[in-house]
Amino acid sequence: MRKLTFFFALFFLLVGCSSKRYFEPKEVAGAIRFDGELPAPIIDVLRDGATLKNGNFISRDGLEDYRLPKGYLFINKSDGYYIGADRCKELLIVDASTKEPLFKKKFDRKAPIAGAVSKENGVIALVFDDNSLEAYDLDSKELLYSSKQPSAIAVDTKIANPFFLKGLIIFPTLDGKLIVVAPKKDKKELKTIVVGTKEHFNNIIFLDVIDERLIAATPNKIISISPVYTNALNLDISDVLYLKDRVYIFTKDGKIILATPQLDVLKERKYNFAHFAGAIYGEYLYVIEKGGYIVALDKDLRASNVFKFPTEIEDYIFCTKDKVFYGDKYFTLNRL
Repeated sequence: MRKLTFFFALFFLLVGCSSKRYFEPKEVAGAIRFDGELPAPIIDVLRDGATLKNGNFISRDGLEDYRLPKGYLFINKSDGYYIGADRCKELLIVDASTKEPLFKKKFDRKAPIAGAVSKENGVIALVFDDNSLEAYDLDSKELLYSSKQPSAIAVDTKIANPFFLKGLIIFPTLDGKLIVVAPKKDKKELKTIVVGTKEHFNNIIFLDVIDERLIAATPNKIISISPVYTNALNLDISDVLYLKDRVYIFTKDGKIILATPQLDVLKERKYNFAHFAGAIYGEYLYVIEKGGYIVALDKDLRASNVFKFPTEIEDYIFCTKDKVFYGDKYFTLNRL
């Protein structure tokens, strides 16, 4: 009898695991088509950029007219400079206007750069794969700040880049904290803000500051901090879009949540079994769903239409202000 019970339990377990549900909209308003091609397919995507197979890359401003050396991946466009790194722990900074290399350094450490680098006013801030943080003066090559944070076993690939704010650096760590440093003054940590507390996949995936309000998120929590107000929401987060007067939160269970910058929830819409891969904000909000759809919503989430994407999302995808890049093709927002 025990053997029979075990086999029934195993059968239902296997059936349950194989019955994955997919987003199936009741109505599809139309379809979009690709309207342009990239010079090569995308081979890597980070929070603020995508690298193509031929060395070209896409920043938040779109496809850039520069090709990185072989083996390098694009990390960020910051303060008018391109930032890239290779897997041998070498960093490259290039002037975006002149296309001339400004800084090149190979770091003598076991951990490569984690894909989190920013530059401002001659200072470069880096986060490494072992959760070490460093800041350098590019003119003097002086190490301004260095610390080793607790190692993170597993991280989400949307690794936020360091943020510069009025002479301060806000480092987003891989274990869910924000480390605030004044690199050219006392060169020490001024404040530590704990965002997430999970053991795995707890890195900062989003970080932005608008009008003295800081919004940061891990895959499990989002916080809002101002000089007079702090709030937080515990959610399974896939991504965040922060504008001046509103915050859109995309969850792993198919919710799109509209909140104030103080994280007071104003409206939410649920799309059963949807898995969101990216979003663009223009006249409307356009959200890409991995099963091969685009959900178009008005800014207040009052109404929505679903459009068919040319294909299911099975590879790298990257969104800029007005374009969606997928594989070796893209489409422009105004073609919807």
